[in-house]
Amino acid sequence: TAIIASLGANIAAKRVAGAHVAFNVIGTIICLVFLVPFTSLIQWFETTLHLSPEMTIAFAHGTFNITNTIIQFPFIGALAFLVTKLIPGEDEVVKYEPLYLDEHLIKQAPSIALGNAKKELLHLGGYADKAFSLSYDYIVQQNEKMAEKGHKTEEAINTIDDDLTRYLIRLSSEALSTKESEALTNILDSSRDLERIGDHAEALINLTDYLIRKKVEFSADALDELEDIYQKTAIFVKDALRSVEEDDQTLAAELEQRHEAIEKLEKKLRKTHISRLNKGECTPQAGVNFIDIISHYTRVADHAMNIAEKVQMEQI
Repeated sequence: TAIIASLGANIAAKRVAGAHVAFNVIGTIICLVFLVPFTSLIQWFETTLHLSPEMTIAFAHGTFNITNTIIQFPFIGALAFLVTKLIPGEDEVVKYEPLYLDEHLIKQAPSIALGNAKKELLHLGGYADKAFSLSYDYIVQQNEKMAEKGHKTEEAINTIDDDLTRYLIRLSSEALSTKESEALTNILDSSRDLERIGDHAEALINLTDYLIRKKVEFSADALDELEDIYQKTAIFVKDALRSVEEDDQTLAAELEQRHEAIEKLEKKLRKTHISRLNKGECTPQAGVNFIDIISHYTRVADHAMNIAEKVQMEQI
């Protein structure tokens, strides 16, 4: 029953079902090994407590589960390891709350609170990067689960962005050095940029919904071009976040040239796609939507570049 209930569910639900089955199978084996003393114990309950047949069955069932739990309790870690090996994969859990924003530090240690705000910015960046990835996967695979994960990730982005903004506003009233105040302002600006990346990912998912409803299909060449500009943009976003995490001015400086390359690529793809339209290799509907998608990609690169520029100027 547990296995049937978990069909089509996420990794966590499947592991719960697997743990349930493993728990009962292991318990049954133990019970069979000690079947004679177990049976004697149940008969003792029946005789001593004057149990009806129905209550005897209930006591047998309860005794089995309680004993099984007591025996297996010390081995919960091993059971979890077994189930994880049997059902591999990454847990699809979106945490909607920030991880590093400790309100007590605002008054007690403002400098440490600012450092935690930077960590939270990177946490937010991870979700922005994930949302962007899911938006492309949805275009290619057109799997509704990708869209659902994308929407949930966007909710997490908005929640963390709001909490981080409130945290930084409260922190701004504390005694900070000039450099720390500048860093606070730039973390706040960068949070806006990451939130906008999430908005672009959401817009791309909604656009893909429209493409599916209207049964709009891209040519093989168009899909190859989308993959090309997406891959360059996705790596660009990851490197921008890495430059913040590692405080790498050299990497941030390199991103400036790569940003220009992405902009040039967008212009090139616009021209090649218009050429396909003129040749009748692509429908006008697909042509308009193709331009919309690559425009979102360049805007995402713009926001990532804004963050990298702050690293380059040692402002974050």
